[in-house]
Amino acid sequence: MRKLILFFLMMLIPLSVCAGDGESGKKQPFIVKGVMWVKTLIDSMAVATVDRSYIEQPKKPWAIEVRTDASENSLKMTSEFPRPNGGVASLTAKTSTGFSTSAGLWLGYRGYGFGWSKDLTGEGTTFSLGAMGGSFGINFRINTYRSDTPDVTINYSSTEKSYNETEKAELDDPIRVRSLFLDGYYMFNGKHFSYAAAYDQSLIQRKSAGSLMAGLMYYHTSVSFDDKSNWPLVAFMKNIGKLKFSQASVGAGYAYNWVPARGWLVNVMVMPMLQFYNSISAYAYRFYEDGIDITDDIIIDFNDGKDEDVEYGEIDESNLELRMGEVYKTNNRIGLNFDARLAVVYNWNNCYLRLFGHYNRFPYHNDKSNGRLAEWRAYAAVGFRF
Repeated sequence: MRKLILFFLMMLIPLSVCAGDGESGKKQPFIVKGVMWVKTLIDSMAVATVDRSYIEQPKKPWAIEVRTDASENSLKMTSEFPRPNGGVASLTAKTSTGFSTSAGLWLGYRGYGFGWSKDLTGEGTTFSLGAMGGSFGINFRINTYRSDTPDVTINYSSTEKSYNETEKAELDDPIRVRSLFLDGYYMFNGKHFSYAAAYDQSLIQRKSAGSLMAGLMYYHTSVSFDDKSNWPLVAFMKNIGKLKFSQASVGAGYAYNWVPARGWLVNVMVMPMLQFYNSISAYAYRFYEDGIDITDDIIIDFNDGKDEDVEYGEIDESNLELRMGEVYKTNNRIGLNFDARLAVVYNWNNCYLRLFGHYNRFPYHNDKSNGRLAEWRAYAAVGFRF
């Protein structure tokens, strides 16, 4: 957190320069002295303990990047229904942004920066903050997307037969997904290995080196599809119309910076992680028609495909209302996760090119449903130092 505060103070440097009195004989204002002290501190911290033959600091501290990326966010939700004959029926809804592309900008000083990007093929946006030094990295990201055409799979089995069918549903009101992602890393070989050289180019790796690393990751997601037009999906999810889950993981892994030639850098990072905190809140809804609670009258019937695949009670949607009822909370289910990253970088004197990719997967499970949210992202960035 102290590193992020230092970064925001650095954003004041241009303002302090413009606010100078223009006369060399006058003393600098207190705020200017403070900002310049922070600037000097940041400039020195990144290289205070590094071996300069392995890691170099660019002379120009500021950088602006033009970014474009390709990504996919996917969500899978499954509910199971015991059958009278001893079998089990399940319904799975899968949503995805599909292969989407976005464009955006990033601005920073010595590895402390922020960025924003907008999907070119959908409605998603991403906002990010970052703080990186020679042996540490902190990233914060908020991502949103919507999906109105989930793939819905109905599956059931019994002693007599089994049935499986998938079709694409069209929702009048889309499923809305909002995710917050925060991770931090510490490199034990900060003298020879630079995390910043691979992921924001505030430092430059001159010789190949690797490092053991420790990491902490926090993830929070909210998923909502509680509009009354989505009542069949809510009913199939056992009356659940909104999910919120938070996960925290700690792990240890290894990262390696390979320098095959001057200016080039290839980074690989792999970190198995243990989920030590896993909190899930499932929001159940009750159905009202003309002010009358009809929740218990909605019957879902898997009828072995004899006439229609699935039947449910008749609903007058114009008079339907969904009201939030009970909230089911599940805490502290320990699980395994991992973090994996790959970056390829080329540095010129005052600019650089970075190709970067990562994959994250976050499973969840409670008494009502189970599923997972996954994200892969690959992007290219061209940066200019000034």
